[in-house]
Amino acid sequence: MATKQELIDRFKGLAPGFRKRAEAAEQARRIPPESAKELLDAGIARILMPARFGGYGLGFDTWFDVIREISKADAAHGWCASLWVHHPHCLAQCPEEAQKTVWADGPDVAIAASFAPMAKVASVDGGYRVSGQSPFASGVGNSTWVFVGGMAETAGGPEWRLFLIPPGDYTVVDTWFTAGMCGTGSNTIVTDNVFVPEGLSVRLFDIREGKGPGSPLHDGPIFRTAFVTYAPLTFITPMLGAAQGAYEYFREWTKTRKGRDASSIAETTSIQVRLARTAADLDAAELLLRRIVEVSQAPSPPTLELRARCMRDYARTSELVVASIDTLISMSGTAGFASSNPIQRAWRDIHFSSMHISLQTEGHFSHFGRMELGLPRDPRQPYY
Repeated sequence: MATKQELIDRFKGLAPGFRKRAEAAEQARRIPPESAKELLDAGIARILMPARFGGYGLGFDTWFDVIREISKADAAHGWCASLWVHHPHCLAQCPEEAQKTVWADGPDVAIAASFAPMAKVASVDGGYRVSGQSPFASGVGNSTWVFVGGMAETAGGPEWRLFLIPPGDYTVVDTWFTAGMCGTGSNTIVTDNVFVPEGLSVRLFDIREGKGPGSPLHDGPIFRTAFVTYAPLTFITPMLGAAQGAYEYFREWTKTRKGRDASSIAETTSIQVRLARTAADLDAAELLLRRIVEVSQAPSPPTLELRARCMRDYARTSELVVASIDTLISMSGTAGFASSNPIQRAWRDIHFSSMHISLQTEGHFSHFGRMELGLPRDPRQPYY
């Protein structure tokens, strides 16, 4: 077992290596194998994993603080690491058969996923046949098992399910050519008439409501809470960590920077004021996320009102982080866009990450506003 502080210190110690490999990850369009090995050997997949299967059984607060430290070094490393924490937690809510199968040989299993219901699904005796292309599977090149989403036909109509696919039963197509988050290697999983037993599948609705068939097997509220209160933490935490890392780099760099007239940049009042505002915004973003973490792992399931507030705050945090990195890059001048300057990579990665559907401003703000004004929930938004 490991404590929260031990894990923070452990991954903080690995962060300099991730920082050195950030450019290589971007060029290769995937996390380097040595980084993936270090993350798994250090127990990244065990953080939220139940103790029954060799996990540490810790909380969302540990997840948040560990990923923040990794992401200060590189957002792409933090993004993949965050998913390798998140997906074992999802697995722990799946049927017991799925948990025993995936963790049969030990807990240090990297699981990639494409939750969107893109795969074609046919119900057959004992399970399902799954085929199709499932895109945006971050870290899949360094993973073994994968989740893919698809719609299964039931007597009550189409049902969004997740299906666990073992290594050897899927292939990966190289489709990840992007301007940001290049190192995540978010390529496309391809399945071709793969049989998935019933016990290796789960309804997304059950995960969404914290009522997965595996949830009663484990102690702790994190296995019985609403998906929307914690899932976006997967994506916003690398953004925040990357912005905080860029801030720290900018602060130290600017202490010795000189203007064209040899004057000290640090002595410029406008730089001091903008730096202070950026620091305050990043602190505010972190505090909002820490409040969400408290809600998501509280003993009682969050009310609909708290769920709405969490989603609102995820979107607002994204806005604060984007504004902060924009300020940092604007204060960096042309030097900030040098390929050797980590601020430009953080700027691209953060803007790219902010496009994730779980951080969308329009939907989350609108939903919160509807509830504040006493309007019914939008039936087209079942996640809320």
